[in-house]
Amino acid sequence: MSHNQWNKRKLEDIKSNFTKSFIFETISSANSQKSEINVANLVNNHIKSNSHIFLKDPYKKKGGRARPAKQPLSHKERRFLGLSSLKEGDATFSDLLPLHKLWVEYMSRVGTKNEDVARADLHGCFLTVVKTLSPPLLRKAGIVAMETLNTFTIVDRDDKVHVLPKKGSVFSFMMGDSVVTIFGNNFIFRPGERIMKKIGKQRLVCL
Repeated sequence: MSHNQWNKRKLEDIKSNFTKSFIFETISSANSQKSEINVANLVNNHIKSNSHIFLKDPYKKKGGRARPAKQPLSHKERRFLGLSSLKEGDATFSDLLPLHKLWVEYMSRVGTKNEDVARADLHGCFLTVVKTLSPPLLRKAGIVAMETLNTFTIVDRDDKVHVLPKKGSVFSFMMGDSVVTIFGNNFIFRPGERIMKKIGKQRLVCL
C-alpha cells in the first residue's frame, strides 16, 4: 500500500467514526494552518495514548527575546543622576512638615529603648546639631530629607539645605517630652541597614 493510500485510509477511518470525526473537525477549525494528515495523526496518537488534546499548540515558542529583568540603579548611577543629593529648591521646609508629622506618629510606636531608637528611620525627624567638628554647622536644625551612609541632609526653616556629616557629630531631637541625643559615629550605616545591624549599647543615645 502506497503512502498516499495509507493516509487516505486514515482520513476515511476518522471521518467514519463519530467521536474521531468530531475531534478532527474541532482541531481543524482551531488550527487552520495544519494539514488534514497532521490533524489525523494528532487525533490517532492522542486517542491511543488516552491523553489530553490541546486545541492550540502549547509548545509553540513565543517570538522575540525575553525582556531582561529591570535592575535597580547602582550607587554610582544614582550619584551621576543626582538622586543621592538634595539641592536648594528641591524641597522646602513646609513641603517636609507633613513628613515630620508622620515621623512623630511613627516614633510614638517605636518606643524609647536605645536599640529601637538606634534602628529607627530618621527621615522626617527635626534634627539639631549639638556637637560637630565643623563649627559652621553647630546648632543647625531642620527636618531630615535624606540620609546616606555618612550624612544627614536637612532643610531648615529658611528652606536652606545643609549636609551634616555623621562622623564626629552629636545630634538631638524631641521624642514626646524628652530630648534624645544620638552620636553620629554610631549611625554610620545606610538607613535600610540599621534595622539589620547589631549596634553596641555603649553611647547609643541619651534620653
